[in-house]
Amino acid sequence: MAKAVWNGKVIVESDDIVMVEANAYFPRAAIAADLLRVSAERRTYCHWKGLADYLDVVIDGQVNEGAAWYYAEPYEASSVIRDRVAFWRGIEVSGAPEEPGLFEAKPSVRRGREGWEALCWLLSQTPKSILTAADLKADAGIAAGDVAGLWEVYDVQRYASRYKWRLTGDPLAPCLEKAS
Repeated sequence: MAKAVWNGKVIVESDDIVMVEANAYFPRAAIAADLLRVSAERRTYCHWKGLADYLDVVIDGQVNEGAAWYYAEPYEASSVIRDRVAFWRGIEVSGAPEEPGLFEAKPSVRRGREGWEALCWLLSQTPKSILTAADLKADAGIAAGDVAGLWEVYDVQRYASRYKWRLTGDPLAPCLEKAS
């Protein structure tokens, strides 16, 4: 039986665990509603799972902000995590299966993603070290005039930082360069 514990209190116990990227996802229905509340933590984006929302864990008046996350509408490739919650930020998970579980199928495809989601996908997947305006249009369907605005999206900045990309060039003909 897997369980998630914080400050000595059990948040959830279940045999129905789904492992994705070495994270244990528990059925949301198994968690007492009064232990979770909507978090002020920003939404984040995963190019193959979708948009993640965060929950605060509240036990005996103590709050662990953004310590749980879930995908309300996961992409098809990760649909097994629908209606499930995973934990971090000091929440101890024990008894979960040893295997890491589901990972993104390689190679990833854009699968119709548009705008900032397509840009995140491209930043994480391209083998190129320079992306010209023409590349952005061809590989992600992003017009040159849209790049600067999409670059400011929080999750694009997360991906740019993680994969070491920077915006350079003329605003009318932007270029993305990967640091070596």
